[in-house]
Amino acid sequence: MPSEQELVDAVMSRITAGDAKTLMVELARIPSPLTPMMEAEPKLREFIDSAVEPRLRDLGAKICRDQMGNLSATLGTNESGRSLMLVTNAMTQPAATMRNPFGGEVRDGRDYGLPGEVVLGKGVSEQKAPLAAILLALQAVAACRAPIRGQLTFLCCVSGETGRHDAIRSILESTGARAEMAILNGTGNRISLGNRGRVDITITVQGSAAHSSRPNTGCNAITGAIEVVRRVTEGAQSTASHPRLGPATLAVNRICSFPHSTHTIQDRCEISLDRRLLPGEDPDAALAEIAALVQPVNDAVDPASGKRWRVEISKGAFMYPSLVAETSHVVQAISHALRSILGAVPQTYYQSNAFDQGYLNHIGVEACCFGPGEDRYAHTDLDMASVDRTRDASKVFAGLILQRLT
Repeated sequence: MPSEQELVDAVMSRITAGDAKTLMVELARIPSPLTPMMEAEPKLREFIDSAVEPRLRDLGAKICRDQMGNLSATLGTNESGRSLMLVTNAMTQPAATMRNPFGGEVRDGRDYGLPGEVVLGKGVSEQKAPLAAILLALQAVAACRAPIRGQLTFLCCVSGETGRHDAIRSILESTGARAEMAILNGTGNRISLGNRGRVDITITVQGSAAHSSRPNTGCNAITGAIEVVRRVTEGAQSTASHPRLGPATLAVNRICSFPHSTHTIQDRCEISLDRRLLPGEDPDAALAEIAALVQPVNDAVDPASGKRWRVEISKGAFMYPSLVAETSHVVQAISHALRSILGAVPQTYYQSNAFDQGYLNHIGVEACCFGPGEDRYAHTDLDMASVDRTRDASKVFAGLILQRLT
């Protein structure tokens, strides 16, 4: 039997930049974008079917798929009572204006302030570099026949860009999977200690359509929507703030009017709001605050026609805030692996975007974010991640598995 250090050395020798690059390119070339079908988009299941599940079956993992198509894989005998959950995602941003969004193009990272080579492709900065790092770590651990006496749970969800917890909730409720701690998402190999939550709010202004040469015969929903936006942006002046996460914020992030027809007074206008939530804030209370601000527009008069608007407000997707301490078990475990495997000083920060770590902490699974990926390039035409950082993160994940579960 190899010694503990010999096993670590053997596993680490199997995790190379070349293998990381190959896997990153392969994953980047399989489209798995956000579409209007959301989690039901067939390409998401196809991505998991072709790029994820076969690799886990080759490792001898026990596989479970739920009705949404989410995947759960478990490894280990669960003798020690120790457990770890690694959470990945299939869904990326759509192609948008990115040239060659699913090409897996390799470039020199120096041009972008990143070490070594980088791989470009939609979702590489958020979903696919962390996925590559974790899969590579699992393959190296399995190849060295490391005895996993705890339980490792690997999730790949058909979410990633939906702004809601539906996918991870579905797979955890269908399998009953839990763990002492969980790690998610990409952070440039920093440890994220927390983030604000969020709730989507939709305000709909109803009027009546008419030819735009006769505005007095219709009821212009756009005019009413302008008044709604004015009242919301002027009235929603929250003073709530968190010393690390910053203030509670509200932003108008979409306005769309109907019908899609030329020279027509619009009979409906939808306004979407993104309300960021601090720990302890109630999303229903945030909705009620906005509702009170826009209520005066309901049944108010369109000045061009004298007709009255109707205003409706509804709560959409919701994500929990997340917050863990530097002394938490999950942060200490990652920090120990960073020091012992890479000789690196752990860097912590607080991220701006919400993700599933808030849900996991809410149900009692201590969770934070760590892994490769570059938030400054996410959702841009330079969506990318560093090969070297992906290799390094893979070694940290492998180290975590060895230190906690063998």
